[in-house]
Amino acid sequence: MELLARLLGGAERVKIMRYFLHHDDAIVSSSDIVEKTKSKSITVRKELTILASIGFIEKRRTKVVVTPQAKKSTAKVKEIIGFALNKDFPHNSALKELLFDFKLVDKKELAAKFKVVGRIKLFIVAGVFIGDPKSRVDILIVGESIKRQKAEKVLEMVSAELGRDVVYALMDVEEFEYRFKMYDKFIRDIIDMDHEKVIDKVKEKLE
Repeated sequence: MELLARLLGGAERVKIMRYFLHHDDAIVSSSDIVEKTKSKSITVRKELTILASIGFIEKRRTKVVVTPQAKKSTAKVKEIIGFALNKDFPHNSALKELLFDFKLVDKKELAAKFKVVGRIKLFIVAGVFIGDPKSRVDILIVGESIKRQKAEKVLEMVSAELGRDVVYALMDVEEFEYRFKMYDKFIRDIIDMDHEKVIDKVKEKLE
């Protein structure tokens, strides 16, 4: 991410560009981008202005349903100015190849983000991180004393960085070892297909 950030003008811009390239039919507001990329609103507004000025995105009118806080009030349809990917931007294909090459992600650095969720015994990356669209998951995490809410927050941040949802599986060691011994298809598919073990401290040999 650091190299791409330097090349393209910052980590926030990379996240925003990834989001639009992955959701190329979406029309989104600046507040939507703030939420999806976990970025500050002032930064998002600045980056959207820059990206619109170079023709990467364009302003579009769209209608949204506004749900009022008062129980008796009815929902209303409101027209807003949103942003969408300019599909005619000449460098979209090249940018996709560059920004979606997640094989370049530092896998140890990625695993380190999850230290706060518990004692990780097995951390496997596959899917987008190895360029294999057939993988069952992008990340498999097996550990002890796993704090699921913390794990989900970290996964949200990783998804925001990638501009797309990360497909993951999260389980404790006991569940994993039982499913592995029982030749559970989901687990076996992950193990038997291409993957990369970043952390491997489980008792079972994954063969």
